[in-house]
Formats: sequence, C-alpha cells, structure tokens
Amino acid sequence: MATGEIKSEASSLLLAWSGNHLQWLQCRNLTVLRCDTLPVNDAEGLGKALAELKSGFPAIQSVQFASNLPYFSLAPARVSAGMEEALQALHLGTDEADSLPFYTEAFGEEAALIERDIAGYQKQVEAFWPQAKRVSIALVFLETVILETRKHDKPGCIAVHIGHERALMSLFANGQLLWSMTTDDIAGDGILYHVVNAMKRHELEDGLDMEVWFSGQLDEEGELVQRFGRFFERVMVKKPSVEWAEEPQAAQHWNALANLLPCE
Repeated sequence: MATGEIKSEASSLLLAWSGNHLQWLQCRNLTVLRCDTLPVNDAEGLGKALAELKSGFPAIQSVQFASNLPYFSLAPARVSAGMEEALQALHLGTDEADSLPFYTEAFGEEAALIERDIAGYQKQVEAFWPQAKRVSIALVFLETVILETRKHDKPGCIAVHIGHERALMSLFANGQLLWSMTTDDIAGDGILYHVVNAMKRHELEDGLDMEVWFSGQLDEEGELVQRFGRFFERVMVKKPSVEWAEEPQAAQHWNALANLLPCE
C-alpha cells in the first residue's frame, strides 16, 4: 500500500481492476490523498485486497469502481437497446462474461458503450461497500478527451491510455469520435499499427493537424513515445489535472482513474 499518513477524515475511494492488477486512488474532492497498484489476479485475491483497503480507510464515504481498460463495443443507443449481448458477441466473439452497458450523449446522439464484465468483481466490491457505484473508466476517458478537444478547438487527436495488459486507443477529428478500441497488442508496433490503420480508413493520413496524447504505464522518454514522434509532430504524455497530497513519480499512470474525480 502506498505510504504517507493521512488523517482519518471522510474521503472517497476509486477502484479499477483489470483482472490482474487493482489500481486504487483515495481522494477528497479534487485532491488525491494516496494511490497504488496491486497485483491481483483472481476474485479471492481481490477480496483480500479490498479487505485491507476497508480496514485501512475506515472513513470512506463513497466508492466508485470500474473495469480497467475492458474490451467493449460502442454503438448508437437506438441500435443497441435490447441487443447488448448480441452486439458484444458480434464485435468481441462469444464469451460467458456478462455485458455491461453505459450510456452517453457526449458524442452526438445517445450512444451505448457495452463492456465485457469481469466475473466476481461487482460481488466482491459490494460485499465491502454495498453503496458502491459502478462506472465505466473507458467511457469517461473518451468523454474527457472529446470535451478537451472541443474546448481547445483541436482539429485532430489520437488518445491512448496504456495499462499493464491492454491499451485503450481512440481517434478524434473535428470534435467527433471516429474510432476506439481496446487491444492487448501493446508490444512492438502494435498500437502504432492500429492507429495508422484507423487513420487510413477515415482518410486522415494527410492534411489534418493531429496531436497524440499518451497516458498510463509508459515513460515520457520511452520507446513508444519516440516511435510515434517519428510520424507525428506533437506527441505528449498527459498527467491528471488534480491536486496531490504527494505527487507520485509517474503521475501519468493515474490519468484514466483520476478522470473520475471529483469523487463525491
């Protein structure tokens, strides 16, 4: 667990589990008090980790939890209503995991982002915090990016968040979300390959002022950033716009989870 003494005052807890790693963040309004990432690869291990958090933070007043960089489908709500399982099977293949729909109007007409659930996750969290709220870290990430591109009038943007096992990739142009997907092909040139192919399909190879925003488990001077720098003039690593009780060494690791702030 992350170090640092924090007074036992009311605060909130954000959780994101990938099925192999649990990322948590304790916050009060827009201030991050503590954060950490734990190796947790099954429901039993998750229960033990949550029990430690419960005993360590007795004054938690609200909890939000999300699947960390899940596989998902994105479709207009008018198309997906009542067809969530079929759409998930069409896009991701058949799987015994449940589908979880989340809805937004940030991209124009109402859309549904349908996630593939992690078995046992919700049951474990609600055993410790029955009031916990399920949210979509993928949807909030995409909403945050599109709002920022519109606010600052960015013609084109590639936003990528890297996790331990997967990466969430997205492509925006002229205030619209054009493409997004989760991939486990994060070694080598996998991410660059997916992004370039998406740009070609949308005929964006030439003439559009494009920025690349990275966050997650990567270094500012790392190999992935350098590779994209050979093809794009502006490549940057985004860090959370929050207050830190003690800023971690690599704040960009927490960007997607910190998008859920304010916690209350």
